[in-house]
Amino acid sequence: MGGIFGCLCATPQQHLSAMAAAMEHWGPDGSGLWQDAHCGLGQRLIFNTPEALYERLPRWVPDARLVITAEARIDNRPELCDQFAIPAAERSTTPDSDLILRAYLKWGEESPDHLLGDWSFAVWHPDERKIFLARDHHGNTSLVYWQEGERFAFASDPKALYAIGAPRRLNELYLAQVLISWPAYHGPQTIDLDIQRLPPAHAMTVTPQGTRVWRYWRLEDTPELHLPSRDDYVHGFLEIYDRAVRDRLRSHRPVGVTLSGGLDSGSVTALAACALGEQGKRLTAFTAVPLYDTSQTVGPNRFGDETHFASLTAARWRNVDHHLLDSAHITPIQGIRRTLAIIPEPSHAASNYFWINDLLDQAQAHGLGTLLTGQGGNATVSWTGAPELRSRLAAFRGGWKEGARRNLPLWALRPVMAWRMQRQTWSGAAIHTDFARRVQLAQRRAAALGCDITLQENWHDPRDKRYAIIQPGASRIGDLWARQGAAAGLEVRDPTQDKRVMAYTLAVPDAIFDSPDGGDRWMMRAAMVGLLPDKVRLNRKRGRQSADLAARLLASRDEVEMALAEVDASPPNAYVDVTKMRRAWADVQRKATALTTHRAGTILLRGLMAALFLNRE
Repeated sequence: MGGIFGCLCATPQQHLSAMAAAMEHWGPDGSGLWQDAHCGLGQRLIFNTPEALYERLPRWVPDARLVITAEARIDNRPELCDQFAIPAAERSTTPDSDLILRAYLKWGEESPDHLLGDWSFAVWHPDERKIFLARDHHGNTSLVYWQEGERFAFASDPKALYAIGAPRRLNELYLAQVLISWPAYHGPQTIDLDIQRLPPAHAMTVTPQGTRVWRYWRLEDTPELHLPSRDDYVHGFLEIYDRAVRDRLRSHRPVGVTLSGGLDSGSVTALAACALGEQGKRLTAFTAVPLYDTSQTVGPNRFGDETHFASLTAARWRNVDHHLLDSAHITPIQGIRRTLAIIPEPSHAASNYFWINDLLDQAQAHGLGTLLTGQGGNATVSWTGAPELRSRLAAFRGGWKEGARRNLPLWALRPVMAWRMQRQTWSGAAIHTDFARRVQLAQRRAAALGCDITLQENWHDPRDKRYAIIQPGASRIGDLWARQGAAAGLEVRDPTQDKRVMAYTLAVPDAIFDSPDGGDRWMMRAAMVGLLPDKVRLNRKRGRQSADLAARLLASRDEVEMALAEVDASPPNAYVDVTKMRRAWADVQRKATALTTHRAGTILLRGLMAALFLNRE
C-alpha cells in the first residue's frame, strides 16, 4: 500500500518534491515520481503483500498514452487474473496496480465497480488533460484534494497539500460537529475549509472543462435477502465473512490483530487464526487492558477489563501469541499530542489514543506488516437488530396515532423538531455556547431533517439505522487508520467493512439478528459456534474502552492541569468552553463513576484535543 500524491500545475517538479518529502513516512520500502509539463504523480510504497515487491509506480503506458499511480491491496485477484488471462506462472509477480491498470483499460471509469479491497488510484491522460481518481468502497484508505483555479492537487495525506501551499483555513462547522459528535461532518468535508475528502465509493475527474465527483456504488440499493431458514442466513454469512478475513491475510510481513473481549475482533481473530493455522503461521494479538480498577466506572451491562474474554479467545487457538498492553508509559494527554502530530485535526475518540498509540508501537516493534481490526462490526457482522424501530413500523400499520405522525409531511413536523433541537444546551460536549450560536448549529441540525440519515429523527426503520452507520462516507475510521497505520509502517485492514460483507449483512432482514430466546446479535453468535469459546460467544455484556480513564487522568493530573492552562486563552477558548471542561475534570477528581468517566472523554479530552489543535495553528 503506502500512499499516493499528484498535482496539475505549471511547476509539477517543484511541487512533487515538496509533496514527496511531506509523505516520507508513508513509504519505508520505496518511492517513485513521474511528470510532464502539466502533471506530476508520485507514490510512497509499503510492502504490504508479496506481490508489492514488484510494484514500480507511477507507470507510463505508451500504447494507451496514460500514466497511473496507485496504493492498493486487491482482494479479488484470482477472479481478475482469470478475467485477464494472466498465466499462472506470472501471477505471483503481478502487482495489484497492474490489475487496476488492466481493469481501467478494459472498463474505464466503471473499473472501480470491478475491484475489491482497499485501494485508491489516479490516472492521467495527457492528451485530454484529464485526471481520474477513485477510492475503494469502504476500506482503510485516505484521499484528499485541493483545487485553486487551474491548480489541482491530491494526496493520501493532507500534509502533502499543506507542503505546496494549501491554506489552513478552519472549517468551523466541521469543528463544531466534531465537538458534539454529529457525523454530518463526515463525507467530503475536512477540518480545512479549502481541502476536500474523496469519500469511499466515490470517483472524480478533473479536466480543463471542470471537475466532476460522483458516487459509483450505492449500498442502500442492496435488495433484502430472503432464504428458506435462519441457518441458511448463517451459512451464507460465514462463507462471505471467512473469505473477507482470508483475503486480508495476504501479507508480506507477519499479521497481527486487535483483540477485545467482544464478538467483532474476537471473530476476526478466530477466523484469521484458523486460516493461518492451515498455513503453519502464527497470529499476534494485542489487547488493551486497564491499569486500574474499573468496577465503579462502567454500567451494569458493561465490563471494563477485556483480559478475561480476550484471553479465552486467544487460548482457543494454539497459533495465537497474545499480548496484554496496559499502556502505562503513555498518558491520555500524551496520546492526544502524539496523534495530533500524525493527524493534525481533532477527532471523536480522543480518550482512546493513549492505547491506540501503544498498540501501533507494539505492532511495529514486532515487525508486523498487517494489523486486522473488527471496528466496523457493530452495524455489519454483529448488528444487534432494532426491535424498537420494528415496533414503530407495527404501530404504523395498526395504530392511527403513529400512522398519522409518520404520514405528516416533513414541513409540518420540522417546526416542532427544530424547536426541540434549538433548546439543546450541548451539555454533553465541550463546545462553547457562543460558538454554537454563531455557526447556527441547532438550526443546521433542524434543517438537516429529512436529508441527513445520520440524524436519529430520520430513521424510519431498522435498515435506516444500520445504513446511517455504514453508508460510504459516514465514518472516518478508514481514513484515520490509514494515516496512523502509515506512521507505524504497516497496513490496517478491517474485514467487517468488506464490500461483500456490508452488502450481505444489510440484505439480511432485521429480525434474523434477534435470537429466538430474546437475545441479540444472533447471526454472529450462531456463526461462531466452535470458533469462539461459548463464554465469549454467548456473553451479553459489552466491553468499555478506556474504562480506567479517570484513574489515568488522576495519575497524570499535572499534565491535565498544564493542558487546561495552555488552552485557556485565545483562540481555543472562543471555540471550547474551558469552564465546562474544568467542571468535568473536577467531577472526576471528586469521584470516578461511569458518568464522570464518560464526561471526561466526551467533554474534557475531546475538548482538549480540539483546543490543542487550535493552539498549533
